[in-house]
Order: sequence, then structure tokens, then C-alpha cells
Amino acid sequence: MIRSVDFISRLKAESLPARNDLAVISITEPEADPAALAFHEDVILRLVFHDVDPGAETETRWTLFDPSHADQVIRFVRRLHADSEYLDLIIHCRAGISRSAALALFVAADTGCEFPRRPFAGLANKHMLIVLEQMTGTSLPRPRALPKRESFSVSVVRDFHTDEAEVTVENIRTGETVVVDGPMLFAAAFAAAGIQKVWGVLNPPPSYHVQDWDNLT
Repeated sequence: MIRSVDFISRLKAESLPARNDLAVISITEPEADPAALAFHEDVILRLVFHDVDPGAETETRWTLFDPSHADQVIRFVRRLHADSEYLDLIIHCRAGISRSAALALFVAADTGCEFPRRPFAGLANKHMLIVLEQMTGTSLPRPRALPKRESFSVSVVRDFHTDEAEVTVENIRTGETVVVDGPMLFAAAFAAAGIQKVWGVLNPPPSYHVQDWDNLT
């Protein structure tokens, strides 16, 4: 039975020691290597897709979360929850902000398990929540806002010759660097990439400044 769920960054997940009462959902990008986790593969669900929402620029360039991913998540979560042994579920993505938060919201709603950090899941990937809602009929609202005590420093280095940029994200509260040398993205695709959702916190590129935390898209 799933006792609790939490969402974290890949770096933090790779630093966790093995535990008999812990399972993991590991989310990585198609171009990335699998996360190096200390857990037995029987308690790991590995998913591969980008942190993007559907749109003209994402249909061919990115791998989106789809019903096949959702089906894997639903089966894995319900199998764990049907077990008589209690365990905690950790979900990680690259930054521990968007994709992992979306799945944590689903797990908590589907199983009724403890989710202490739910208030921090306000940046959950909206597209993933929609797909999971359609698959299960469960309403998965996001928290209305990111609590102020959980803030991020975002630096963007842009190459104006190639029109690409590299993103680095640091958790100001904990000092943890959650994205190191982030993926190079065409500047025009920033609006489609999930990482833009934290740019409203500190010194973002003006054209992508998030001003309305209650209506993130």
C-alpha cells in the first residue's frame, strides 16, 4: 500500500540510498541516459517524455506524455497500492518541478495517500493532468500558487547566432541546483517547454515573464 508520495529532482533521486519500503517513478527525456538509481528495477517505473504541452511546435520535435504513459502509471500505482506492504513512492523528473509534480498529484488523488508537499505542486504539467483526468475520470486540480518560501533562481544563456539558450535552475531555499547545464532549446520553443513556468520567480527573460500564477498555461 502506498503510504505517501513526493516529487523531487533527478539529482536528488540519484543520491537516495536503497530502501525496502520505497518505490520510484523515474521520468527522463529521450535524449538523456536512464537515471542511476539505487533501487531494484522491480520497484521502478521508467518513463521517457519531454516536459511540454501540445502545440504546433511540439508535435514533431518533442515526445509528449500520452495515454500509453498514463496507462503505465495507473497500472504501476494501483499494483503498488494493492500490496499489503506499506511503502513510500518517490517521483522524479529532471528539475523536480513539473512532470513529477503532476504524477504526484494523481497518485495522491487515486490512492488517498499522504502528500505533504501538495502545496508546492502548483507548477505541475497541465497536459499530463488532463490526460490522466481523461483516463481515470478523476479531477486533478493544481494548487493555486507556488508558496513564496519555495523559490527558484533561473539563469538563461542565449546564443543569438543560433537562437538557442541553455537554462540552469537553483532552489533558493535549499541551495540545491536542480538543473545543471539544462538542455539547449530554440528560444521560440521556450513557451512550449515546461521550464518556463518558473521564470516568473527571479530575473526571467521579459517576453516570457509569468505574471499570473493562478492561471499558468
